[in-house]
Amino acid sequence: MKNLLFLLPLIVVTMTLNFSCNQDDEMDSEDSIEIPEGYSLLWSEEFNEQIIDATKWNYETGDGTDYGLPPGWGNSELQLYTENSDNSGITSDEDLSVLQIQAQSDGSGGYSSAKLTSQSLFSMRFGRIDVKAKLPNGQGIWPAIWLLGDNVTEIPWPGCGEIDIMEMLGHDPARIYSTLHFTNDENRHGEIQEPRDALGSNFHEAYHVFSLDWTPESLNFSLDGIQYQQVGIQDDMKEFLRSFYLILNVAVGGNWPGDPDDTTTFPQSMYVDYVRVFSQNGFEAKTAPPLVIEEESIGEIIQDNIAQYAIQDNFSDLGNASVSVWGGGGEPGVSASDISIDGDSSLVFEFPGGNWGGGYIELDIPKDLSAYSFLHFSLHKPDSLVDAEIKLESLSANAPVFLIDYSSSDAGMGFVEYTIPLADFVDLPLQETRIPFAIWNPKDENESFTAGTVLIDNIYFSN
Repeated sequence: MKNLLFLLPLIVVTMTLNFSCNQDDEMDSEDSIEIPEGYSLLWSEEFNEQIIDATKWNYETGDGTDYGLPPGWGNSELQLYTENSDNSGITSDEDLSVLQIQAQSDGSGGYSSAKLTSQSLFSMRFGRIDVKAKLPNGQGIWPAIWLLGDNVTEIPWPGCGEIDIMEMLGHDPARIYSTLHFTNDENRHGEIQEPRDALGSNFHEAYHVFSLDWTPESLNFSLDGIQYQQVGIQDDMKEFLRSFYLILNVAVGGNWPGDPDDTTTFPQSMYVDYVRVFSQNGFEAKTAPPLVIEEESIGEIIQDNIAQYAIQDNFSDLGNASVSVWGGGGEPGVSASDISIDGDSSLVFEFPGGNWGGGYIELDIPKDLSAYSFLHFSLHKPDSLVDAEIKLESLSANAPVFLIDYSSSDAGMGFVEYTIPLADFVDLPLQETRIPFAIWNPKDENESFTAGTVLIDNIYFSN
């Protein structure tokens, strides 16, 4: 899951620290835990207490904006995460004491759920993790058991790395997915995913054990003790040689599962019987590789001044800027074209289609654009591109509009010009604008992600 961003204070906790003070309490049930051969129990959460253990779990709350993300946690999710007992707590299910994460509907299009993380409390680097859980189901329900890199506050996703031990789309409760997210050697979003179908009962009907065996050489995913995916850690996957923290959540809606519909019933719960982490006996990990921001960030553009090709030559109020891209496989390639209506060149976004993604211009220094009333820009685009999100972003918020809602005028050379009132970017504070233009998710008349070459030119603001 793309989440971004998660701007909580970072305290890296290694596998060997911070356990001794509570070790007796934590290991009370060790005699009853089946320990894999060649391993020792390092950390466990059996959910046998009456309340969620605050020494093991944090909550992330809200819609993502408190963590530097767009509303919807970067995935267009619909739920608000809360700490309320209606959304999470310890309960009994099938004679087990379990964690319950429950997604609720308010009946008016609003949803709530919970997201628990071990950030700053526990992290792991290599070893084995077993999670026994029973999952929710229903259109638009999206449970996940996953890990995120401890250095997420230092480098944006996916450069921090993400390990999805289990994700399920609620409309297909007989199939789970394990996925890795990282930055590949082309500075693009790398993704490796493998589905696994249930053998026997569906995942909402019975408890299953979801496992990750993680070494410096590979990540191996298993279901109920049967391995179904092995991924070798390549040279451009250094993310997976560093430490990660744990996350348990149930999302509602989003780009991948889609939104709930009339068939979806609420509440929907994920029940977690235990989370157990094991270390391999006699294993000593080498020092984690240093983080190289330039190599492990997506959207790095070699040509520093390429953003200026899209900005009107006579408009200097934006200062220096760079271009970045981001997405789930639909992020565009970036280049320049000598076809332009202003200056010698225009900015080119080559969208591959098939998935979500976009490109944006980011200012070196945020600017106060509150004195302006209109955004102007010109596009040279294929006829198949019917709609796209045009988005502006400040230091604290972002807001989109949709191209289909605006008419355009002929600007010559195959370009059309759009003029959008800044008031249409609802609730966006313009005093500290850092992204004065972004285009996301081009779609065709069937609202499917479409491929196409888009030339962008003559961006400026006016009163």
